[in-house]
This record gives sequence, structure tokens and C-alpha cells, in this order.
Amino acid sequence: MNTDGAATTVAKRRPTTDPAPPAPSSPAPSSPAPSSNEPQSLTLTWTAPEENADGTPLLDLSGYKIRYGTASGSYAQVVTLNNAGLNRFVVDNLSSGTYYFAITAYNSAGTESQLSGEVSTTL
Repeated sequence: MNTDGAATTVAKRRPTTDPAPPAPSSPAPSSPAPSSNEPQSLTLTWTAPEENADGTPLLDLSGYKIRYGTASGSYAQVVTLNNAGLNRFVVDNLSSGTYYFAITAYNSAGTESQLSGEVSTTL
């Protein structure tokens, strides 16, 4: 699917390797509670991809990997979700500070998408 709405032409040939799924939509953090010293939770939501990066239908989505950390572009934590039907996840035990999140999708062959756009929130 083209972001500018223009039609995309897809060659009708069978790929020789599993194409990578596209990156899911950027995760959207819910509004955090006011800052405190208590560990906090944050709910992330996203939209599942429907096509592979090459434009073919995504028929074998297997799950997601949520990456997050306290520095932009540096994700020290990775949570693997082995359920393609999920579109939300609660990250628990976060202390006060700014967190940066990105997500990837992966298919049944283990081929992983590029990272989604990064989002951040401050707790």
C-alpha cells in the first residue's frame, strides 16, 4: 500500500524467499499517570500490517517484538509477542523517566520487519 494513495503495481511472480512483513504502525502509548516514585504501567497499541514490504498479502504474520529504552534509538529491552492477533501490550514496572518505543512484526519464517516509527512518553 502506498502512503500517498497512489496505486502500487505488483509483479505476479512467486518470491523465492519469504518477504519481510512491513513495520506495524508506530505504537501509541496511552496517557501515563502523573509522575511518582512507584513503578508504573503503560499500554501500547498498534495496527497490524496487512501486506508484506513487497506489496503481497501478509498471510503468515506470527507476532511482534516491542523494543524500548530510555534513550532515543537505543532499545535495551525487547518483548517478544508470539501472537499475531494482539494489538496492545501493557509494559509494567516502569520507573519515572522518558521511554522510547518501536515495534517490529515477524512472519512464520522468522523474517522481521523494519522498525516502526519511534514514539516516546514521559512518566
